Amino acid sequence: MSKNINRRQFVAGGATAAAALALTACGGSGSDSASTGSAEKSSYKVAMIMSGIITDGGWDQAHYESLKRAVDSHPNWEMLEPKENVANADAATAAETYVDQDVDLIVGNGNQFASTWAEVASDAAESHPNVHFLITNTNPEQELADYESTDNVETVLPDFTQLGALAGVIAGLMTKTKSIGFIGGMKLPSTLAKYSAYLAAAQKIDSSIQGQYNFEAGFSDAAKGTQLTEQWINSKNVDVMWGDASAVDNGSRKALEAAGADTHFDIAQPIDILGDDQPTVIASTVTDWKIDQAMDEIEAGTFGGGKAITANMDNGGVTLGKFSDKVPSDVQDKINEYADQIKAGTYLSDSEIEAIQSTLN
Repeated sequence: MSKNINRRQFVAGGATAAAALALTACGGSGSDSASTGSAEKSSYKVAMIMSGIITDGGWDQAHYESLKRAVDSHPNWEMLEPKENVANADAATAAETYVDQDVDLIVGNGNQFASTWAEVASDAAESHPNVHFLITNTNPEQELADYESTDNVETVLPDFTQLGALAGVIAGLMTKTKSIGFIGGMKLPSTLAKYSAYLAAAQKIDSSIQGQYNFEAGFSDAAKGTQLTEQWINSKNVDVMWGDASAVDNGSRKALEAAGADTHFDIAQPIDILGDDQPTVIASTVTDWKIDQAMDEIEAGTFGGGKAITANMDNGGVTLGKFSDKVPSDVQDKINEYADQIKAGTYLSDSEIEAIQSTLN
């Protein structure tokens, strides 16, 4: 079976974790609903293993903040110190140290952990039945197929269409030049889905809006983001950007600021980074990785079976961040109006998104 390329393989030989469009549930090789730990407990422990650092301002920080929110809302859970900068070669050993401590929930922040944890998770299902594994941005159909048991495993997938559409309506309402840009770290299903919804949503605002994109910028070279954005500003008159490339997005914001922070704007993701130190950021599309839902399922004894938790606007997995004062109040109202339609699934049709995706090289 072939494996999807993952964030760790692209950044230190790899790319951001990605998966197919969000799905609701998928049966695993074991029981499809029962949690392995059925004994009632009064306290629990959760730990996270990360491919980067918690202060990266993007992917890893978003996961860490999701974990903190989940623990804050579950006082009977204790958060252990995350393991940062864990390479693929060390991922199984890192997980085993938490298994040995009988940690109730081990979270891996990307699909790179799906392949490296197959043996660890299957062994733990028998030896440590109270240990559970949650792997984000992972399609269980594609990436858990070789697990001997998924009784103690679940995954999380955000709604990529909602994320792209939210960014698209902001870009569509804020662009003056009718030219918007998008940088992706790698050409993955999630990247294509996000961009397609992004441009389709913007073109619902104004059909003359054009989109510029690059899906192969990587995730660590900020200078690449600066270079691409400068090029688009000078040659295509781009004035709004949305990125999906971690550190590369920071470089893009530098180019926007140099061109004029009052006329060139950035929509951040996956966390809300609006502030004085980010003068070009006018809004953010925010992802919460629903660790709280996994905790609830563990307490209820329903965790496992290789199910995918969908993070979307209905359960708070996808939200809009704060607006900058540069977004006029009437435009903010319009964005919120469109956001309600996006949440209801009435703003974009599948055919409108597919029409964009069919043009991508």
